[in-house]
Amino acid sequence: MSLPHLSLTDVRHLHLAAQGLLKKPRRQALPADILATISRMSLLQIDTINVVARSPYLVLFSRLGHYPQQWLDDSLSRGELMEYWAHEACFLPRSDFTLIRHRMLAPEKMGWKYKASWMQEHADEIAQLIQHIHHNGPVRSADFAHPRKGASGWWEWKPHKRHLEGLFTAGKVMVVERRNFQRVYDLTQRVMPHWDDKRDLLSQAEAENRHAG
Repeated sequence: MSLPHLSLTDVRHLHLAAQGLLKKPRRQALPADILATISRMSLLQIDTINVVARSPYLVLFSRLGHYPQQWLDDSLSRGELMEYWAHEACFLPRSDFTLIRHRMLAPEKMGWKYKASWMQEHADEIAQLIQHIHHNGPVRSADFAHPRKGASGWWEWKPHKRHLEGLFTAGKVMVVERRNFQRVYDLTQRVMPHWDDKRDLLSQAEAENRHAG
């Protein structure tokens, strides 16, 4: 059987259609369109650059037209979306947790996003942080005091920010909402109470096959 032939124009149209950019919106956007649009794209990259508006809001605007930006934040806080690393930090449908959990459990493969040496060196502090979240609920890095300037004279990342980033990459905590675009973290076991790694975990190959299917 011969392979179908696609012209360059056909390829462009397919790409634009897959990204939801081929046709203009035909109706006013609805809150449910946030999840539907991100699901269609597979993910929405989180970029903190803010000129007219932050990048994620502009990407959705290009596909939905006018919509309240709060809808994206609401979709995250309702549990329709989650955050994790793809090529960069992204919003994903929370239903994709199954497909990426194996990555969380092998954070040492994430390169610069996870420093095992830091997590080991600060293991006691990180254990205390986990207990703090367990007893007091979700936290932001802004909830913790900032250290003094580093030797270079520049402000350094707070230890707690690095702790939370490491726990996030390792799947110990998840982002449950954003306040003024700042991440709010809670324990994964509280966010996904019905998940069981022993029962539900997919291997990388299984996750890739399911995603491709």
